[in-house]
Amino acid sequence: MISLEVSDNLVPASARLGAERYLAIAAAVNAAMPNLIDGVININYIADEEIQRLNRMYRGVDKVTDVLSFASGIPEQSGEVGDVLISYDQAARQAVAASGAIDGGDVELECADLVVHGILHCLGYDHELPEDAEEMFPLQDSIVARIL
Repeated sequence: MISLEVSDNLVPASARLGAERYLAIAAAVNAAMPNLIDGVININYIADEEIQRLNRMYRGVDKVTDVLSFASGIPEQSGEVGDVLISYDQAARQAVAASGAIDGGDVELECADLVVHGILHCLGYDHELPEDAEEMFPLQDSIVARIL
């Protein structure tokens, strides 16, 4: 089973998902994939500048992105499954764009979706190929639907 360690200091207090929501995300992931290895996935919210720097360094893409994921090498030894890095500001912009509203969208839904997306990447899922996307995105949607 996986558990989550969250650092969300950069998220406005009123917009944080909260411990109960993160517990629900972990429970939904564990229920959807009952044979997961035991370990921790670290969820960290970082600034746009930092996520752009890391996106450039690790993916060769010099722009702000919403989420980056890094799987750990050997979780059996370290207890670490991986790290998920999220730009809250980018998530907020995407929530507005998705809703078409000027005054904001559903940032909670966007953040929960990005957390689950990043977790799935840490667990080996990808969406580069169409057949991989056909597996990953429905799983992501079903997990998010369980928690909201």
